[in-house]
Amino acid sequence: MALVSESDLEARIGRSLTADESNAFTIINAAIQGYIERVIIGSSVESASESSRYFDGGFQHLPIDPCTNVTSVKIVDDDQTVTDTVDTTDYVVEPFNETLKTMIRYRAGKLPTGINNILVTAKFSIYADTDILNIVKDAILSSLESEISNSSNKSKESIEGYSVEYATSQTKDALRKLRSIFPL
Repeated sequence: MALVSESDLEARIGRSLTADESNAFTIINAAIQGYIERVIIGSSVESASESSRYFDGGFQHLPIDPCTNVTSVKIVDDDQTVTDTVDTTDYVVEPFNETLKTMIRYRAGKLPTGINNILVTAKFSIYADTDILNIVKDAILSSLESEISNSSNKSKESIEGYSVEYATSQTKDALRKLRSIFPL
């Protein structure tokens, strides 16, 4: 299920989509949402179930994929067998005053060094952070609006009967508002 629906876009542009626009909507919307999810390191923009991901140890401030509701941090060996569960009093999920978390700060120094030896269980999605979710949804709608309702986002070139049509950077510009949240 996509974060933005056709009715959201129709409300934004103030009219119903044409048949061609409606047919293109699903593909363009999925592409834009997929791009944004790659930018935020594979975390979803939609509601997600709890899942586990492996991270490299050796850090006191362990960078993790954007997530909410971190429920456990475990140390695993080379065979991904859990060797220790980190007590919740031994780490802080940061940024502390934000809903969306991107780091685990281990209070006792560095986490054990290793490749894929820290197992974090959380909801790897931005969905629970409504402020960020609204910014992402607005960026998607801006991109869709520039693709669907603005014919000036195309430039044409014709040479001896052969013509090519290009999209301008307007759609990419619509996603720039995400740069302050996620490094693009």
